[in-house]
Amino acid sequence: MNTIAFVAAVLVLALVIMAKLPGVEHLVRPVIDLLFSAIKVFADGAFGWTVYITKALWFSHVEVLQHLLLSPEALDPTYAIRESADPNGGSVPTPE
Repeated sequence: MNTIAFVAAVLVLALVIMAKLPGVEHLVRPVIDLLFSAIKVFADGAFGWTVYITKALWFSHVEVLQHLLLSPEALDPTYAIRESADPNGGSVPTPE
């Protein structure tokens, strides 16, 4: 990771230095504009994904806690109907 950060810093420094040179400025300026617009697009998308992942993690934890703390009757309204309709009181069928 340090190598990637170092290479990125060197590239940014090289772009800044080249932007100051008189003849190369016209070639480097569009590259710098493209780089900053790509960073902006990535930041906009990253914020949306952060909100989505945070909500997904929060609601999955809430669901796990519900299943740990609440009874099956409170979670599934059809639980009592299935239990009363089953003559064995379970899910194993009777041999006939």
